[in-house]
Amino acid sequence: GGQLAGDRLHHLREHLNAGNLDPDSSSIRALAARSDNSFSSLINGEDSLGKLMQEEGFRVVPSPQYPTPDTGIQGKYFRGGYITRKWGSLNGGQIDCVQIEFPQWIRNGSDVYGPKFGRAMATWIGNHYPN
Repeated sequence: GGQLAGDRLHHLREHLNAGNLDPDSSSIRALAARSDNSFSSLINGEDSLGKLMQEEGFRVVPSPQYPTPDTGIQGKYFRGGYITRKWGSLNGGQIDCVQIEFPQWIRNGSDVYGPKFGRAMATWIGNHYPN
């Protein structure tokens, strides 16, 4: 989720349009600063990791289909923990961080879902971190 609280992510586009949500509050701050894509597109739009995972068959928040926590399964959105706060670009630097949570049934089926996740992640990294 890029370290955005659920209530802020819920109104992401409105806040962005009104100038109330600053990409500097995200653990992908460095990516947002160097990207030609809008912050909204990076978080839950056409340029998001969620879109690529969605294309692999995952139901993902945030993504174009489920852009906000209230459009996914209630109570199943995690905004990120210690690792994203400590090591993401939120507080400076060029290393971005995202947190990804999978339910047990996906982890148990890693021979099926692992390659799908790997393709989505590799594509996202290639799109946004080409060097």
